Amino acid sequence: MLEIKNLVKIYRGASVPAVNDITFTVGEGEIFGFIGPNGAGKSTTIKCICGISGFNGGSILLDGKDVRNIDVKKQIGYVSDNHVLFENLTGIEFINFMCDMYDVDSSLRKERLEKYLSIFKLEDKINSPIKSYSHGMKQKINIIGAIIHEPKLWVLDEPLTGLDPLSSCKFNFCF
Repeated sequence: MLEIKNLVKIYRGASVPAVNDITFTVGEGEIFGFIGPNGAGKSTTIKCICGISGFNGGSILLDGKDVRNIDVKKQIGYVSDNHVLFENLTGIEFINFMCDMYDVDSSLRKERLEKYLSIFKLEDKINSPIKSYSHGMKQKINIIGAIIHEPKLWVLDEPLTGLDPLSSCKFNFCF
């Protein structure tokens, strides 16, 4: 499913690559994680996989297709290690924006939204501005936005940061 070959990422002005010749494969249904110290290249690799950051060498393929292709990017759900939200929007406006970005059919939106709002207990806040959300609630709406289109590949960079223990456990049921 995900195949990374000889990935190299060098930031402009850096004397040492942030990622140097990484190769691995993740099969369908597998859960794969990076463990390492700060600065080891974990988040950089994730950003390359998602197409947020370009790379200098190697290849990243999802089902044999280059992740730099926009249609391939639409098959990836990404939760960053910090909130990437439009805080002046309400939760429902943000989710609808994400559905529009990922071409989620309007007939599927309501069912999926109800499911995830129930899991994360956000039913009462979905119409409130995101800027009024707590840190944990922002992370929950970020997760919903990343998986509402039911992507083939979930890429999660510290997705449980800021979540309460109960929500962290419920997140596991989304898998």
